[in-house]
Amino acid sequence: MIENLLSLLVGGALAAGVLHFIHIKWIKNINLEAEEQAKKIAEITIAQGKNQQAIFQQQINADREKLYAERSEFRGKEQRIAELEQKLIAREDKLDMKFEEIEKKLEAVRTREDNLQKERAHQDQILQELQTELSQVAKLSPDEAKQLLLKRTEDRYEQDILKVIEKKRKELQIREVELSKEILIKSMQQYAGDVTGETTQTLIHLDSDDIKGKLIGKEGRNIIAFERATGVSLVIDDTPDTVFISSFDLFRRYIAKKSLEALIVDKRIQPARIEEIVEENLKEAEKLIYDLGQKTLTEMGIIGIPDEIIPLIGKFRFRTSYGQNILMHSKEVAYIAESIARLIGADPVLALKGGLLHDLGKSLDHDIEGTHPEIGGKIARKYGLDERLINIIEGHHDGVPQICIETKIVQIADAISAVRPGARRMNADDYVKRIQEMENIAMSFSGVSKAYALSAGREVRVFVDADTISDLEAEKLAQEIAGSIEANLSYPGEVKINLIRERRIVEYAR
Repeated sequence: MIENLLSLLVGGALAAGVLHFIHIKWIKNINLEAEEQAKKIAEITIAQGKNQQAIFQQQINADREKLYAERSEFRGKEQRIAELEQKLIAREDKLDMKFEEIEKKLEAVRTREDNLQKERAHQDQILQELQTELSQVAKLSPDEAKQLLLKRTEDRYEQDILKVIEKKRKELQIREVELSKEILIKSMQQYAGDVTGETTQTLIHLDSDDIKGKLIGKEGRNIIAFERATGVSLVIDDTPDTVFISSFDLFRRYIAKKSLEALIVDKRIQPARIEEIVEENLKEAEKLIYDLGQKTLTEMGIIGIPDEIIPLIGKFRFRTSYGQNILMHSKEVAYIAESIARLIGADPVLALKGGLLHDLGKSLDHDIEGTHPEIGGKIARKYGLDERLINIIEGHHDGVPQICIETKIVQIADAISAVRPGARRMNADDYVKRIQEMENIAMSFSGVSKAYALSAGREVRVFVDADTISDLEAEKLAQEIAGSIEANLSYPGEVKINLIRERRIVEYAR
């Protein structure tokens, strides 16, 4: 029993020793692992620290380099600012010097002006004293002495005065002509339309000559029916693939042209069909005329025209004056008048309207007695147009006094349009009569020895007697002749009065 107990004790002691040893070994192992782990952690920490230190050092180096760069840039800017400051200071010094020089010059000018004022006052005083003494000696008042001096000066220097007057007059004429040419050229350049001339025939092209036979018809019944319905003459001759519509009435020619074209397309050319197509075109005539008037106003940008006047504008297309189409002529006058008005500062809108409507009376002059300005003025008043517009219509041929500059502008534009080469065709008898009247008017003045109209009536050359007409009187006489021609004759453009005073002195050497 005791042996068993001892055995147990010994075994327990051995077991306790073994456990103790194992426990100590285990603790040592744990400590070793902890130390190794601590070493690893320390090494990692040291490595990280070194990396962070390197990164931090790199950041410090980068910041240092950036700082150095900014410092260098700042120093450069400081240097430039300093240079600019030096330049500004130098410039201010120069300005101060110039300002001082200007002040000195101004002071000198003021001093000179004061001296001049004093000298002028002194001279005026001396002149007054001399005039007083002269009046006392001559027993004349200052005004009488002045008139006497001017008379003697005029008598002595008449030729010199005439030369100066003539020189100045020519200079003014040159300037006036140049300015007028510039205004007119600019105005005409802005409207470079074709010359408008209406003939008495309209040409129709045919696809073949076979149609001519159909137009004539059996025993000429088709052509007779066409001419009776349209009021025109249909000319069918040997001209290949062509027929002519002849009439002095543009509206009839237009209706005939439209009807003939419709018949050719329709190909049913017979009296009944002819009358039917002509009737259809006649029914559309009123609308056509209104549309033409409205189209013209829209094209020109004109507003405020009463509806009753619009068809009258459309009728311009079918009216002529001296062979010139009135619609094209009126548009041309309107554009030129608008341009002139804009160049000289007048009302361009009024000039444009006035130019278009200046021949308004011609749309009805075949139906109403009176001149076209009178008829146009009545129409304009009837429909309440502006008074200045009425004056343009009535006064563009000087029929009534002109109350606004736009009337004169339209008159000028009308003359420009009328005298364009080929624009109008004037009757030869009227032309000869106008030329003779120019010469007769010039010869009616006292002192005129001969007078000739030259350059198609654009110039009148007048010869005066040098013994009875002086140079000053000759200048006045030329103005009177020009005024008389302007008041008594109607002509396009202008007429030049070329007055010649020639004095011939003959002596003989024996």
